[in-house]
Amino acid sequence: MTEKIEKALGIPWIQISLLAVITLVAFVLRFYKLGDWSFWYDESYTMRDVRNMLQLSLLDQQVSRSLIYLVVNTLGTSEFNARLVPALIGVISIPILFFPIRQMLGAGVALLFSLFLALNPWHLYWSQNARFYTALLLFYTLALLVFYFGIEKDKPWYMVLFLVLLGLAVQERLFAVFLVPVVAAYLLILRFLPFEKPAGLRWRNVLILVIPSLLIGLLYSLEFIRDPQKWLTGFSWVNNNPFWILSGVVFYVGLPVMCMGATAAIVMLVKKNRAVLLLALAAVFPLVALMMLSLFQYTANRYAFVSLTSWLILAALGVWLLFTQSKGLGWVLAVGAILILVLEPVSEAYLYYRYQNGNRDNWKAAFTLVNRLKEPGDQIVVTNTQLGDYYTGGPTQNYFRFDTQNLPTDGSRIWFIEDNNLGEKTADKLRWVEANSELIANYDVHVRARNFKMRVYLLDPETQ
Repeated sequence: MTEKIEKALGIPWIQISLLAVITLVAFVLRFYKLGDWSFWYDESYTMRDVRNMLQLSLLDQQVSRSLIYLVVNTLGTSEFNARLVPALIGVISIPILFFPIRQMLGAGVALLFSLFLALNPWHLYWSQNARFYTALLLFYTLALLVFYFGIEKDKPWYMVLFLVLLGLAVQERLFAVFLVPVVAAYLLILRFLPFEKPAGLRWRNVLILVIPSLLIGLLYSLEFIRDPQKWLTGFSWVNNNPFWILSGVVFYVGLPVMCMGATAAIVMLVKKNRAVLLLALAAVFPLVALMMLSLFQYTANRYAFVSLTSWLILAALGVWLLFTQSKGLGWVLAVGAILILVLEPVSEAYLYYRYQNGNRDNWKAAFTLVNRLKEPGDQIVVTNTQLGDYYTGGPTQNYFRFDTQNLPTDGSRIWFIEDNNLGEKTADKLRWVEANSELIANYDVHVRARNFKMRVYLLDPETQ
């Protein structure tokens, strides 16, 4: 059985047919309910930048944001239109990454990786967000793979392409520089530890990599070097801890994926496999770095999203090794491993669509209720006026500027929309709202250990 499947997967038309089916599954998952979920905080930042696109500096001109700008200005502003580009990038990432991974580790691993990526809840989530993450992951992963082939085949122009892709990834978000220490660690390990040396491990290629990489890092860090207060204002406060970062990444990548990937990495590192060495570094370093950074500055587990593809490739390799090295009915165990790695994300996707509101705040439901019940003269107070103005037609008031000591004297009612930011940033105002207003509706969304709060309060002077 094992030999027959290996032989079948060696036939190009079978590979492409399976890849097409997997890509179709990814398309359906990413476009299902794409426009149903309401905009949330981070997406409002994207829409703000899209409105101010022409005023942004050259370093802020992300590929993903520019494409979103073109779509929104052509088709109009809506949740579906704003997310169209990230969803499409999420879909096309699957066939784009299939071919270099097939060249690196074979067709079986590449197809399993494609299946795991198509179903992965983290990739699905960011594909359904008007944000930069799917473009970032695509550029980052392509840069990683191009670097590997450049070192393996001694291709200097691959190093140049690596720098271009790294620049595009950094343009999407600065934490793409995680790839620089990954590459540096890989080169140092090859140089000093007993791994067989690839043809491209020579000073010419190293210098092509190192000098421009440092310049890219310096260029994108210059604003913080010139104005350290800008970094301190945005990132100097501690919001998480190492355990929260670790548990979040394990949840989003998937515990079965990380267990299978880690096991496969250990097996192949014992055999001194260079491709697995690079993938293992790319999988582990962002997570470890974030856990350490969380001790003294702002961090978020989403910053480890760039490691997702490395974990999925390693997991696919683990399953493929289990399958190809099994004898007799041992292939059934490999099928069982595939089922675990497939059914776990499928169950998460079911919860995501059916019960968890796309794993985000339900602003749309809250504003739909307020729009239905509000009367002329009513005021609406929110933590994000961009979202408030979009869903109510505006204008809405900002919680952080709302003065609880100077309420309107004309008897007008006030609607308060509570989300997580209210309690975290102005707990005193939340207590005031709870003490003086009536809770009208609760639209909280529960996702495992997280609760995306969304509650509607009404302050009616006639009932006071």
